[in-house]
Amino acid sequence: MPPLPLTQPRPQRPLLLSGLMGSGKSTIGPLVAAQAAVPFLDLDAVITQNTGRSVPALFAEPDGEPAFRALEAATLRGLLASPEPRVIALGGGTLLDPELRAFALAHAHVVTLTARPDTLAARTAGPGRPLLDETPDRLARLRSLLASRAPVYAEAHAHIRTDDRSPADITDAVLQAWLDPTLVVPLGTRSYPVRLTHDAPRTLAEVARSLAPSAVFVVTDENVAPIALDPVLDALRTTGLRVPATVVLPPGETHKQMPAVERILAALVESGADRECLVVALGGGVVSDVAGLAASLLLRGVRWVAMPTTLLSMVDAAVGGKTGVDLGVAKNAVGTFHQPSAVLIDPARVQTESTRAYVSGLAEVVKAAAIADTSLFELVGRERERVLARDLDLVRQMVLGAVRVKTAIVIRDERESGDRVLLNFGHTIGHGLEAAGAYTRLTHGEAVALGMIAILRVGRALGVTDAEAATRVERLLVDLGLPTDLTREPLDEALRLASLDKKRTASGIRVVLLEGLGRPRIELLSLEALGRLLHAGMQSVSV
Repeated sequence: MPPLPLTQPRPQRPLLLSGLMGSGKSTIGPLVAAQAAVPFLDLDAVITQNTGRSVPALFAEPDGEPAFRALEAATLRGLLASPEPRVIALGGGTLLDPELRAFALAHAHVVTLTARPDTLAARTAGPGRPLLDETPDRLARLRSLLASRAPVYAEAHAHIRTDDRSPADITDAVLQAWLDPTLVVPLGTRSYPVRLTHDAPRTLAEVARSLAPSAVFVVTDENVAPIALDPVLDALRTTGLRVPATVVLPPGETHKQMPAVERILAALVESGADRECLVVALGGGVVSDVAGLAASLLLRGVRWVAMPTTLLSMVDAAVGGKTGVDLGVAKNAVGTFHQPSAVLIDPARVQTESTRAYVSGLAEVVKAAAIADTSLFELVGRERERVLARDLDLVRQMVLGAVRVKTAIVIRDERESGDRVLLNFGHTIGHGLEAAGAYTRLTHGEAVALGMIAILRVGRALGVTDAEAATRVERLLVDLGLPTDLTREPLDEALRLASLDKKRTASGIRVVLLEGLGRPRIELLSLEALGRLLHAGMQSVSV
């Protein structure tokens, strides 16, 4: 297999191959390293070289496995002290320690190789396996190890199945996973990658293969289907996966209602969906929200993968596990928390959006930057022309930055009982404005932009928000072509509709203020106080 052409992207950091013994790490590792033209290291071999003792001998010492794990961790940390790209095959239990696992995810690209228990048993039939040599039933032991280590192996940038595949095919899949920028949402067995890829259909097929579903169902809408559906179906079927049905929904927020969910559920049930099936949400934020909700309800929950096709869905809707539909004018009033199995983003898809839709998505980028990433805020402002021209490198940077903000918050507060409320900066009044316009006058992003201006004025009236920060946020929104003029908006109606907001409590509503860039603050205000402060801010404060 030839090395990567010089024109191809090059790996930027180490690759760690994880997985149970027999998954193929020591076989595939050298092949990937050769193709990438980087060194290959086997962690067990490095330990043996450093200590002069084999792994079985180290396991047999008085302190046994605990001492070996400590030595193993120290050796890996030492290797990862350098960001030099190379391939390192880990032992099956190397990443059992949560702190070491987090360190590995932060300093390297972790790919878990998987295989069926019977495949693993056949590959590990010989001696020299300390955890298997004294076991009369190797298959049962392997099944037990797989079950106990499932949360460990789940936390990875990618999972590649190695059953019934050629080494060349596996090597190609691992190399592509290594090259794709990826963030991990580490939630134990519910962990998943957010992966940027230039070939989303092919990546979906690889991800679906690793999930081994009984069938795959694709949900999309009438705008996306003509340009993106066929390549997805072809990739899935080429991999040998069954696709019994696709559901094509009418587009737009006005259709984000329960009938759309019922339509998906009916189609899947009629096509014989079971609990091992996989739902793919191919589209913008509405498709992600509706298909994700349907997946959470079908048979009390099935797996799903998000394939966002708009900037707004890439940086917000597809990530974090929130699903939902509107109930009349009540935004996202019906929904669940149901994390996807993967989020696969092709940034080039933004080229297919209308200018209005793309600019709308930029509002969510500004939101994320304002609350938690001043570097991203500076980048968008400095490179405004390239941002508006949809420069692909800039789009990638924006998506990664915004997703990094969101995943960091979701990890701390998955179910919005605390910090996740921060992601609603601009959304409380924004949702009210969106509903007041019957979800047609304003796009979601336009409403959020106006909502940010409104809450900045509330913060100024309270004496909380720094004047310079408020001015910079408004200036950036204007420069990007987003609306900021509140004088034309039905604010009283928006405030009335804010009483339906899902963040309300008996004491009031939690709003997100901005003390300064990167310094958000959650404040509990009554609706009366919110309205009073907004009007006071508009009358006396020039943002």
